[in-house]
Amino acid sequence: MEIDRELGKRLVSEFSFTVETPSRCEPDNTIELQLPFIKYFFPDVKILPMGVPPALASIRIGEKAVAVSKALGRNTIVLGSTDLTHYGYNYGYTPKGVGEEAVDWVRNENDKKVVELMLRMDAEEVIHESLKNYNACCSGAAATAIAAAKSLGATRGEKLVYATSYDIRPDSSFVGYVGIVFS
Repeated sequence: MEIDRELGKRLVSEFSFTVETPSRCEPDNTIELQLPFIKYFFPDVKILPMGVPPALASIRIGEKAVAVSKALGRNTIVLGSTDLTHYGYNYGYTPKGVGEEAVDWVRNENDKKVVELMLRMDAEEVIHESLKNYNACCSGAAATAIAAAKSLGATRGEKLVYATSYDIRPDSSFVGYVGIVFS
């Protein structure tokens, strides 16, 4: 897939990024899952993958990426990816013990808090919430996507599906997931 170098060049001139190359990059399992879908649905698309921290500056990156994209005359789609609560001994996070009570707490309390903020499109609070309650591992990506979606005119989030890995394979360690579309 082709990288949108012009968009990248303009963002790098304004923000501090570590620019990766095929020979110098950090492994990232989120993008490897997204790329086949992007390629399938948008075969000729240019992409600009970015890893953004859970910091308020990331919100400005999302807004600026849309402004630059618009200035370049690009049609823009934004995708942000984060897992939710990583719960269990494998992740060193067991505030509610193990078993069904822990799964219920993750689903109906911990993940629910950050999902509701995402649906309300409150980028700043998504970051604050995740840092406080460990319920989104890449909240910078979620917040950046929310800011970008708002810059593109989105006014609401719609939850498509929520599930945990426990739903597929019950275990003492599991992860929460949600699919949200902003329109």
